[in-house]
Amino acid sequence: MSAKPVVSRRRRSTLAVGAGLVLALALAACGSAAKTPQHTSQPPLGFRSLPSFLPTNAAPVDRVVTAAPGHPQLAVQGIAVQVNLPSGQVLATVTGPQVPPFVAPPPPQVTATFAITLTHVSGTIPVRLGDFTITDQLGRTFHPALVLHETPPSPTLTAGHTLNLQVNAVMPTGEGRLYWSPTPGTPIVSWDFIVEND
Repeated sequence: MSAKPVVSRRRRSTLAVGAGLVLALALAACGSAAKTPQHTSQPPLGFRSLPSFLPTNAAPVDRVVTAAPGHPQLAVQGIAVQVNLPSGQVLATVTGPQVPPFVAPPPPQVTATFAITLTHVSGTIPVRLGDFTITDQLGRTFHPALVLHETPPSPTLTAGHTLNLQVNAVMPTGEGRLYWSPTPGTPIVSWDFIVEND
């Protein structure tokens, strides 16, 4: 009859010791989780310097790039490019495209209108509509035409004059590139753009 209390006490004491160990471990885990380092040897990831094996770009930001025969340049629409030709220099900019208002369902092709500006001219710059071409993201070539009622440009642009010209082409939506080839051979400057109809 006296053995039952002994067994019961042993169980209680074992349970008490086990519960104490579990509580001690839980408190230790909470204490270590609450600790945060006061000083770290490395800054947070967002503020670390770039790895040394990555290339660096030493080119100044927001400067006008220069294009010339044998040294073509690629720009984004709205960015001016200094174009140096054997006969003169000019600052060339293309903006656009402007497209008609959205209609539903959207048509497979839209009329994309571009504004071409040639300014800060020195010397003589040849201006021929055929020197401008457009390609879409599939590599198809389009030949822009003058916007309706647009006056054809003079074949040459001289110092002190500025040319503002609007051209358009019917083309699919998506990415494209407008090229200018004022001298024979490959284009000297081109502008990336996106045709959107939404």
